[in-house]
Amino acid sequence: MSALNEIIREKQSAEAALFKLKGVTGVDVGYKYTNGKRTDEITIRVHVKQKKKTVASKEKIPTTINGIKTDVIEMEVYPQILSQKLENLSLQADTATYTTVKGGVSIGPERSISTPDGNFVYTGTLGCIAKDNVTNNPVLLSNFHVMCIDNTWSVGDFMCQPSRVDTGSPVTDRVGALERALLSSHVDGAISTLNGRPHDCSIVDIGDVKGTAAAVLNTAVRKRGRTTLFTEGFVDAINATVNVDYGPGIGVKTLTDQIGIRPDENVNPKFSAKGDSGSVVVNADNKVIGLLFAGNDAGYTYINPISFVLSELNISLCVKLTKSVLKDAKDTIKDIKEVKLEKVEKSEKIEKLENKENKELKKEKLEKVEKLESKEFKKELKEIKKELQKEFPDNKGVISDKVDKPITDKLDKPYDGGNKLREISDRFNPGLGNFNASGNSIEDRLSQIEQSLSALTAFIGSDLRPDLSTGALTNEQDIAAMQEKMNKDIADSIV
Repeated sequence: MSALNEIIREKQSAEAALFKLKGVTGVDVGYKYTNGKRTDEITIRVHVKQKKKTVASKEKIPTTINGIKTDVIEMEVYPQILSQKLENLSLQADTATYTTVKGGVSIGPERSISTPDGNFVYTGTLGCIAKDNVTNNPVLLSNFHVMCIDNTWSVGDFMCQPSRVDTGSPVTDRVGALERALLSSHVDGAISTLNGRPHDCSIVDIGDVKGTAAAVLNTAVRKRGRTTLFTEGFVDAINATVNVDYGPGIGVKTLTDQIGIRPDENVNPKFSAKGDSGSVVVNADNKVIGLLFAGNDAGYTYINPISFVLSELNISLCVKLTKSVLKDAKDTIKDIKEVKLEKVEKSEKIEKLENKENKELKKEKLEKVEKLESKEFKKELKEIKKELQKEFPDNKGVISDKVDKPITDKLDKPYDGGNKLREISDRFNPGLGNFNASGNSIEDRLSQIEQSLSALTAFIGSDLRPDLSTGALTNEQDIAAMQEKMNKDIADSIV
């Protein structure tokens, strides 16, 4: 499988350049053909409108791409819808009216399309019954180009079963109304409401739909369509990118990640023909792998992967609750539960690891705090005390191991000045000997220690240091002279 993935990657890298070559209509990954016979070799396949004996060198398709062989196949595909002029209507293939609506039967819009050549009505195939995930109502699944025809469609356009091509009559054979449609890079799809008739989650000639599956190269597949009815084939190509011409108003559209189906020629010459558009293709287990939308005159067919169809149209397939289906559902639920349990267990393991890491981190911080309080901090404090004693030789012991009051003269009244020592005292209030008195966290204790150290190392600034080089009364006036002057001033005032 790894080799196949490598081929797909190389194909995806090269396809943009390949589509620039003249006449290329598609690129896919599938089996190589030699003299019209399929081999077991998987290659990058390039589809062209017509093979030519002589091709200009710049237009040649390389024989290998990064060591992977290529194969050139003559093929051009188109939508598998059938149209007919109103005046030329005749019986075609399956024209039955199904009282209980099932997959694999004729369907088409009531409206006709006016062209320069006249008015035309169209027919395709109702693939199967599905459920609208928005309304939870049953809906009819088919193609965009079957139910909408062109870009003049509207929500509410009525559908006939059988189609008007197949003798269906407006109103009388009305089966529903167009609800949603899209023509994207992955899906050519549409759904209609289901009105007035019961339905069954099965396909004519095939049986009950039993779910969905991915396409696997060379697996056997089947379909039931309005024109070629029941046919068998094989998955011949995957990861296909194809150009499909939808005609006036829409033009050529490129669809990617498509699936190629070749007919089982031992059973039927063609896998599909015009009028089979909208059929669903199932594997041997009746699991839907895709929605048929295009093919060529030789009966080679392309289908949209069912996973894209369901997600982009926002629908689910109608499946009968048989024992096997219930078993599959239970197995799926079991798988989902196991995945969820695995995620929960993984989450719990991560949480335990994180808790362990947090505990170790807190322990490390606590040890750091204890180290600061017991050794480094005391050492720092002693150094500060020595520096202060040098600066204040006459005031030894002004710093103690616990600072509860500002280092100033005694004050009888509340202090309202600007002394920085008072400010330091206020923010240094917890004391040097107890940094966790209030039961703060380790982070708070570290912060307090850092602030306290910062305060101690900064509080003896030059602006706070008194000039001790002179006496306290230096430059004061003589007291006796002052007294004599005061007595003289009093005498003069009395006179």
